[in-house]
Amino acid sequence: MATISDSSIIQPKGKVGRFTFYQLNGKTIMRSLPSGPHKNKTHPSALQKIYRIRLKEINAYLRPLKRVLDFGYQNFLDQKTGVNWAHTDLATKGYNHQANPRINPAYLQISKGSLVGAVEPSANREGDEIRITWSDNSYEANANPSDQVSVLLHQPEVQRHLWIQEIAKRESLSLSIPLDSSNLELEWELYLVFHRPQSQKKLLISDSQYLGRR
Repeated sequence: MATISDSSIIQPKGKVGRFTFYQLNGKTIMRSLPSGPHKNKTHPSALQKIYRIRLKEINAYLRPLKRVLDFGYQNFLDQKTGVNWAHTDLATKGYNHQANPRINPAYLQISKGSLVGAVEPSANREGDEIRITWSDNSYEANANPSDQVSVLLHQPEVQRHLWIQEIAKRESLSLSIPLDSSNLELEWELYLVFHRPQSQKKLLISDSQYLGRR
């Protein structure tokens, strides 16, 4: 830290190069700025390696779902992309570098909104189809019997997904998804979303609900 003489012609303020200038008791004080954080690109620490692997794996996990996530987070895309929204919960809650698999699909949220979700939803495999049921809450808060139901079937190991929009209505209380021969042998992570138009350009949508692996 140094003091600049009052007789000096130049009396700088703010940041200049690696120094900052400010007034204290009528005098101009010069203080050096702290050096920025060291980024070890060639010899990362063990923790840095974990963070880099986490970022890479979660991005690879979510990238194929971009269209789904942009739908589910469409009311928030002015802030960041759907992939970035979903990344937050997976990175903070759903990733364990010591687990196998490291990403927990239960923490994937494919939509975000204020619409009331399903009550007691459940999913089961029945022969060559998946059947999803839920209890009636058509008149609870902002719910409506005509709310549309969309379902995501996600198979992360082979990076395949089925995004089935408007397959039923809230008042239906159940839906069935037939599986063809190419999908019948796979186990799917299931997610349920309710939504309805709020205006010509905006959708009222629920937080997604994870229904397990079937």
